[in-house]
Amino acid sequence: MSSNEGYTFTVGKLDAGVAILIGERASLIEFPSVLLPRGLTLGSVVDVRVTRNEAQEQKKREDFIGLQDEILQTYGVKAPTAPVIRLRGVTQTTIAIEWDALDIAHADLHSLDVVRNGQQIGKIPNPRTSRSTKLSGLEMDTEYAIQLILHTSAGSFTSNELHVRTHTLDNMSGVFVCLGTIPDQRLYDATIQVVESLGARWSTQIQLETTHLLCSMLPDPSNAEQMRLYEKAEQLTLPIIQPHWLFACESKKRMVNVSPYVMDGMPPNALEVQELVTRRQKPEPPVPEDPEESREPEEPRAPEKPVAVPAKDELEAQEKSAPLQDDTVHVWQSEPKVSETPSEAETQEEQEPAESGEAPETSSSQDAANSSEARNPDPSSRPDNDMENIDLA
Repeated sequence: MSSNEGYTFTVGKLDAGVAILIGERASLIEFPSVLLPRGLTLGSVVDVRVTRNEAQEQKKREDFIGLQDEILQTYGVKAPTAPVIRLRGVTQTTIAIEWDALDIAHADLHSLDVVRNGQQIGKIPNPRTSRSTKLSGLEMDTEYAIQLILHTSAGSFTSNELHVRTHTLDNMSGVFVCLGTIPDQRLYDATIQVVESLGARWSTQIQLETTHLLCSMLPDPSNAEQMRLYEKAEQLTLPIIQPHWLFACESKKRMVNVSPYVMDGMPPNALEVQELVTRRQKPEPPVPEDPEESREPEEPRAPEKPVAVPAKDELEAQEKSAPLQDDTVHVWQSEPKVSETPSEAETQEEQEPAESGEAPETSSSQDAANSSEARNPDPSSRPDNDMENIDLA
């Protein structure tokens, strides 16, 4: 601290706020009255000493430098970040993009502009909260370069450039339909199947990339949810059409005009769609390639192992000499019939019941014999058609 220096002044004028002090060398200064001792009047003499406080001066200097550094770190080091855009959806005439929240540091946001092929085409409304936008009215099968430019008080920052080509008519992957009022559950389910077969997407809510609202009839005013979808589609100027349009696109393998499928008309393919929906709900039974394959397999009559059947001497000889045709299922090879003419005894036995008009006996012994014959059939007594169905090597 420097040495004190004193000065002597005479009070020349004294007011409530300021006093006029006159010095020895006719110097005149204005001095706050509140700092003067009480009881002074005109002509009073006062001594004023001025002292320099270097310690306090150094502290003030340090405080000022610290404030400058804080301002620099807050507003001068971190700059706004350029936005990074991504593709969200593309159709034949539209491109939808999205980006993360803007980072403008402590700068002021002026605007967020959309640039297409090097030319500014508009500004994003509500840039602080908006995260996506859609460009419409584009040409089919055309490549576009999309960018965003962020304008702030700290400067302008340009995003990455996104190159996108719009789809052709036969590419339906960009179609995103919203399913509205479709009371017929069969038509509703069939519409979902068609959407998935085309590689498109569907939802029950209208989103940014929604391209069409599908309704088979106008919504009931009492249904608030469907009315909200209908009104939102009208606000966004989305085509509100019948689901028959998708069936026509599937039939033509490409996107067709939506005009014939508006709500106030009958779709040109109404009958075809009705038949298709019915056919999808009730699939036709498969037709077998060979009618013989459709028959239910009959139970094998022959046993797994050959069993000797009591018969005439010549039949026993044939059975013993007959070779086996298969290692798994054993059957006797048919021998040429000795005579197709029945014997006289058999003819007489068949004619006697017919002449007498009586039914053949059904005794227990006869049932046992029939059961034994069913289990061990006589190869010579099989019908001709059964023998023909066996594939003999």
